[in-house]
Amino acid sequence: SEDPHETGTFAQAVNKSLMETAGNTATFYKGNLRSGQQLQCDNSIIYVGDINPGAAISSNGNIIVLGALKGNAVAGASGNRDAFVFALDMNPMQIRIADTIARAPDNPDRTQAKESKIAFLEDENIYIEPVTKSILNDLRIG
Repeated sequence: SEDPHETGTFAQAVNKSLMETAGNTATFYKGNLRSGQQLQCDNSIIYVGDINPGAAISSNGNIIVLGALKGNAVAGASGNRDAFVFALDMNPMQIRIADTIARAPDNPDRTQAKESKIAFLEDENIYIEPVTKSILNDLRIG
């Protein structure tokens, strides 16, 4: 019998499961946001693709980027301080969570390996950390 990973049925099953899990709490998008393009959503966003420099993504909920985040991201746009931003390749120009803003350094370290990271708000500061089990356990998802 064929390996389901090779036939694409595995990917279809995962996608179907993610869609069912998200239900009405998240919206899926697929593609690449280019410079000058913006995506705004009332609920959480699961974005499959890259957010390039000069592009912006905004959500009243959480933002999950299954790709590279190199543009701007606003999570918790309506004031949700528990919102977070996750990206497989986290290298944003700017992140805002609720009313707190973090900007990329003027001279970013380009030698840093691509790593899944999560940005969250704590004590009026935005922290961008590698994804660990303890950080995921501490997320307040409501």
